[in-house]
Amino acid sequence: MESITDDLRQALDDGRVAISGALSRDRGRLHGLWSRWRGKPADAELRARFEQALAASVAACRARAEGLPQVTLDPALPITAEAERIVELVRQHQVVVVAGETGSGKTTQLPKLCLAAGRGVAGTIGEELKTPLGGMVG
Repeated sequence: MESITDDLRQALDDGRVAISGALSRDRGRLHGLWSRWRGKPADAELRARFEQALAASVAACRARAEGLPQVTLDPALPITAEAERIVELVRQHQVVVVAGETGSGKTTQLPKLCLAAGRGVAGTIGEELKTPLGGMVG
């Protein structure tokens, strides 16, 4: 890697961190663009391509977050009684283990609780959201 200024090094570091705010489907491509820019940090065209792709993906992710469908839970399922607690645990911990009887709502309701906790905005969760196939989920 060629010698770079502190400003360029900081821009590279910031760009690498910012990828986490992009849509999941774009992250691999963004890492590739970032890596090519890192290899030639003074190349303004490589930097611009990365920054434009990153900005577009981050904007799309923010738009998804603002337009998420309302999460509704089935009140007849036992998991619904613990919904607020589960959402808080998902927010606080990287891994949460939920055990319950067959038919308690684990399969159908947990993805929605994860969405309510802020997970999946980047495009990785979708269950029973009552949206057209291929729109919010596919």
